[in-house]
Amino acid sequence: MIINSLYYPNIIGGAEKSTQVIAENLKRFNIEPVVVSAAQKDTVDYVNGVKVYYVYHSNTYWSYYSKTKNPVIKALWHFKSLYNPSILKKIGTILENEKPDLVNTNNLAEFSVGIWKLVKKKKIPLVHTLRDFSLLCPRATLFRRNDVCRKKNLICIVMLKFRRIFSKYPDAVVGNSHFAIDLHLDAGFFKNSKKYVVYNSLESKKIAVEIKKTGDLKFGYIGHLSYHKGIEFLLSVFYGSSIADLHVFGKGITADYGDYLEDKYRAPNITFHGFVRTGEALSIIDVLIVPSLCYDSLPRVIYEAYSFGVPVIGSNRGGTPEIIDEGKTGFVYDADSKEALLEKVRIFLSSPGTIKDMAKHCFKKAEDFLPDKVIGRYIDIYKATIRKG
Repeated sequence: MIINSLYYPNIIGGAEKSTQVIAENLKRFNIEPVVVSAAQKDTVDYVNGVKVYYVYHSNTYWSYYSKTKNPVIKALWHFKSLYNPSILKKIGTILENEKPDLVNTNNLAEFSVGIWKLVKKKKIPLVHTLRDFSLLCPRATLFRRNDVCRKKNLICIVMLKFRRIFSKYPDAVVGNSHFAIDLHLDAGFFKNSKKYVVYNSLESKKIAVEIKKTGDLKFGYIGHLSYHKGIEFLLSVFYGSSIADLHVFGKGITADYGDYLEDKYRAPNITFHGFVRTGEALSIIDVLIVPSLCYDSLPRVIYEAYSFGVPVIGSNRGGTPEIIDEGKTGFVYDADSKEALLEKVRIFLSSPGTIKDMAKHCFKKAEDFLPDKVIGRYIDIYKATIRKG
């Protein structure tokens, strides 16, 4: 049984995609997955052959719509998300009916860490996968007031300590990056758990053929347009210098913020495309820039770029540096320095042939993220956890 706060078609970010990839690919290895996620009402459906329980969230609102809620309602939601007995009762019934051999929890915003205790009371082997920092931070980003959190406030400390108590229950914990798992271990989580690191998987079972691009060099950003993802930092670099063409793919975290960006950074060398499928965007650009100001656990778009032979310039925050081979698949720069980013951009501008040279390394690197490799690692972890239990 795979449990994640959201599941297709309710997708916000990479966590939902990664969970779906695991669930659907397990069937190819003769393992029958059952998925449980939160929703606006109780239903059961099948998604690409996978049985999915959509369970009513039993909170002040459904987290899928969190961006539109006011601070007071959000505070109430976070309080109830610490321990949600209503939804846990429903999960208990599902566990009784399905009798899974193992449970793999992921993001638990709706379910609360109480689900770990529930699973272990039923003596079911338990694996937890870290896909963000929601156990450590109410915002799940470790980002506040336009900067990474340097010091926790009282509310954060209380919530963290409560969740840390329950982290004794998982038999194993999987980080989708070394950065993610180390940060949780440093905070005192998962002392009794076996530790693993498994990078997320590509959706496709194949790596794309190299796409030939013509014309002027095109740099690109793909993803949510939000401050903590570094979009304003990036726009200000290209807007101020007109150094090269920047293509922006994605929607604003709110409609107003998206409109604000397009109005403020309107320039001949900057093009806003709105939402475009990742593959289509990667076929247009020559170099991807991932300018995260927050601690991204492992940006999915980086290894998706590799599968298209597109090198990456990424900030030195979070798990990003782990999957950029400096000088081979791209470059890492200091997230706080515009000049450091410009320096990496100039490397490609002064020597466009670098892109073609890097493409072969990108294709090779993408092989590490193919579904069969990632699912194989998970199956090994599942088997080891069941044997231990």
